[in-house]
Amino acid sequence: MANLTFSFALSILLLNSYAFSLNSVSDRNALISFKNSIISDPHAILSTNWSQNTSVCDWIGVSCGLKHGRVTALNLSRYDLAGTVAPHLGNLTFLRYLDIRFNRFTGILPFQLSKLHRLKVMNVGANAFTGEIPTWLGSLPQLEELSLSNNSFLGSFPGAMCNNTPNIKILAISWNQLEGQISPNIWKCTHLEKLSLSFNNFSGNIPREIGRLSFLTKLYLGYNNGFRVIVGGVPPEIGNLSRLEILSIDNASLTGIIPSSIFNISSLTYLSLSYNSLSGSIPTFHNLPKLENLYLDDNKLKGLLPDDMCNNMHRIKDLSFSSNQLEGQIPRNIWKCAHLEMLSLSFNNFSGYIPREMGRLGLLTELYLGYNGFQGSIPIFQTLSQLEELYLNYNKFTGNIIKL
Repeated sequence: MANLTFSFALSILLLNSYAFSLNSVSDRNALISFKNSIISDPHAILSTNWSQNTSVCDWIGVSCGLKHGRVTALNLSRYDLAGTVAPHLGNLTFLRYLDIRFNRFTGILPFQLSKLHRLKVMNVGANAFTGEIPTWLGSLPQLEELSLSNNSFLGSFPGAMCNNTPNIKILAISWNQLEGQISPNIWKCTHLEKLSLSFNNFSGNIPREIGRLSFLTKLYLGYNNGFRVIVGGVPPEIGNLSRLEILSIDNASLTGIIPSSIFNISSLTYLSLSYNSLSGSIPTFHNLPKLENLYLDDNKLKGLLPDDMCNNMHRIKDLSFSSNQLEGQIPRNIWKCAHLEMLSLSFNNFSGYIPREMGRLGLLTELYLGYNGFQGSIPIFQTLSQLEELYLNYNKFTGNIIKL
């Protein structure tokens, strides 16, 4: 009986050893096929290091699991490699991390990569991949980070992607040639923290469903020339994103007013809606205690600057309202923006005197007040010891020029 038990245990051990050997060979063959698909290796990374005489786990850019010895990570970013991605890479079934960004890969992403069900991070940014974004990306259930930015992908946003990737946190598809509408299904990526779709040709309105992405901290939708096909504004629902830190929707042909809800996101540090056609007045600054950069230049905003503008923006560093249709005077409490480094109000209809309180902005390095209707004498800015650039041209100032 003892001999039978020993024989059975030995058989199991041998079978496991045989299976381990086969799997290791499979990983090696997959990587060799990947290497053979490279047509240019200017730094001789693969040609000199990926040797048949050494373990794949010792190859540059390859990491293996300690328990099973299978390939779990492939990081070949910034090696200036050129070629295509071999379909055999899909045989690395234990792969969790794939990073080949900043190379010169071309062609499409092969369907066989859909077998990488353990994959958590996939970054193929800054290459020359073409074709439509593969629908099989939506079949990677453990995927947390996906970056396809800076390529030449065509077609529409894969609306079904979020149906089966509930864990995805980072989705970056900027700098491609995508078109059509942003899918309302985006809300199904419920754990999304960063969404970057800038520099494409998306059209239609920004889906209100984005406001349901409660974990979102960074949202980039700017430079989508196609938004002008069906013009629309900033969805008020974006104001529901209580964790949002960065909101950037520059040059997206936005119209309408700026929703007041946007100015009540207390977590915001960066807000830019420049180069659009937004109209109406600037909303009251409800609660922006962490905001450091605010850019609303090159729109069609009218009215006065809010009197309490600096009461609730204690950390603001850059403040730009240039090239609008704003009027009235600069609020006297501008000095409460104590950390201000850049203030741009050029190309508006401001009038009156420049408040002397501006002399209390000790960190100011850039001040742009040109092309307005300011009058009176030019204040003495000698207290602005950090000032490097001062533009006061095309106003109605009188009196003598004071030497700073």
